Amino acid sequence: MGSLWLKNLLGMGLTEEQYGNIPHPRVELFIHVAYRAVQGTSFLGAFVVAPLVTLGKGPRNLQALSARCRSYAVYGALPGLVLGPCMYFGRMRGQPEEGYFDRCYRLRHNKNQVRVDRFSIGGAAAGTLLCTVSTYRPIEGLIFGMLGGVITAAVLNSTLFSA
Repeated sequence: MGSLWLKNLLGMGLTEEQYGNIPHPRVELFIHVAYRAVQGTSFLGAFVVAPLVTLGKGPRNLQALSARCRSYAVYGALPGLVLGPCMYFGRMRGQPEEGYFDRCYRLRHNKNQVRVDRFSIGGAAAGTLLCTVSTYRPIEGLIFGMLGGVITAAVLNSTLFSA
């Protein structure tokens, strides 16, 4: 991952030759898979597990649900940090170098995926900054900003940018 990856993420145009310039495809794909795993497990923690636990245990009010969502989202990221590498090595074991390159090349070309990355990283940064001046912990802002970016990009991809 280098300056061309960043230019693509920022929406700057790349030539076909620049899309194919992937100096470290294994690292780029590893980071992608690990980041997706953290997003997925945080989402499950915040929006599936926390409401179920709140329904099962008391108190059943909005304040308890909100606190659990924040806590379970942050702690939900931890399994993603373990699952991501397991998924990466499990899927890519025995693949030739061209397999890594091909996957990274297709990810860079996928405008919807790049949009999710852009919104996710931007949301994480914004959430962290906002929580430095609020009563919430910056890690909570980072996680919920990231999740907000993923959800926003998914909605945009399925409505405004659907083909």
